[in-house]
Amino acid sequence: MAPGMNRSFLAEDWKSLVPRKFWYEVMDEANDLVEQDVKVDIQGYDIDGDIVKAARANAAQAGVDHMIHFQERPVSHPKKYGFVISNPPYGERLEDKASLPALYREIGERYRALDAWSMYLITSYEDAEKYIGRKADKNRKIYNGMLKTYFYQFMGPRPPRRNQEN
Repeated sequence: MAPGMNRSFLAEDWKSLVPRKFWYEVMDEANDLVEQDVKVDIQGYDIDGDIVKAARANAAQAGVDHMIHFQERPVSHPKKYGFVISNPPYGERLEDKASLPALYREIGERYRALDAWSMYLITSYEDAEKYIGRKADKNRKIYNGMLKTYFYQFMGPRPPRRNQEN
């Protein structure tokens, strides 16, 4: 699904620059390319019920809520291979910086228990690797508005190839 499918853009009103007809044609083309029957196993967990409700609402607004299982609980999973994608608190707004070492230590402990998983984190917390207990395999600086953040990539082993016969 193309980004921005379920929202409007200010530029749609710039009829003197981009005729409305073009917007409709592009939206029709994007709608024709949407695949609603993709087989996925996406699961979203958080210990904060309000965060789970917000995630469900965002998924519904994006039209993908039927593809994601949300649950209020700590992160864990019985599957051998997978990946965790997280944007944990930075200490900029949501949490006091003093609580971040314990949070990132717990993230590291949980990740170590998932020995064949990969983990991807976006955070501005510069001591994240220290408290996770492992140096990231890749680290990219990115900006979230004016806030410098890091995209940490902790790579797990690749799962074995499966024969996919129909």
